[in-house]
Amino acid sequence: FVPKAVGAPLPLLPVSDPIERPVLARPTPGTPYDPRQLLCGDGNGLSGMLDEGSFVETLSGWAKTVITGRGRLGGMPVGVIVTENRAVESAVLADPANLESKPTKAMQAGQVWFPDSAYKTAQAIQDFNTGENLPLIVLANWRGFSGGRKDMFEEVLKFGSFIVDQLTQFKQPIIVYIPPHCEIRGGAWVVIDSKINPAYMDMFAAEDSRGGVLE
Repeated sequence: FVPKAVGAPLPLLPVSDPIERPVLARPTPGTPYDPRQLLCGDGNGLSGMLDEGSFVETLSGWAKTVITGRGRLGGMPVGVIVTENRAVESAVLADPANLESKPTKAMQAGQVWFPDSAYKTAQAIQDFNTGENLPLIVLANWRGFSGGRKDMFEEVLKFGSFIVDQLTQFKQPIIVYIPPHCEIRGGAWVVIDSKINPAYMDMFAAEDSRGGVLE
């Protein structure tokens, strides 16, 4: 996926999927679905956005409310960030300094940035930009940041600002797309607005998507 040297052109492969083709995998309104299908298709004839078989997920075991990885679009490597819309289970490790502490499980809602998933998003953007020089595609479907007291203690504001920091430093094209039946609102819109980096960043929305500050 990455250039052979810093500043070298991207490694383009022969086009395996026609560029001018319909993307048939679509979000299902009101029903949880696997957002990876938007990238890879569903395996039953519905094609996804990326070239077939090209998506490779990274950091999959950490901060599962965000999906990050690399794939190819018309033979060109791209970095991809997608929102998980389903509730996921998060492992909370025991505190080694507290003998009474035990590992626990916690549920995290979909379409929400938590401290760990905000950090994961910023880290992925930095990886795509620094050294890899990959264009970035973000399939956005966020209701906002988790703002509970525990999240504030775990520095959700700092990690959210990291996303802005990395987007302002990005030197390759960034496409933010709100897929059909998806939404972006509130603080989530703030950190991925195209005005953050107007020279490289564009935002698009499907006709039946939603955007707003509040509900």
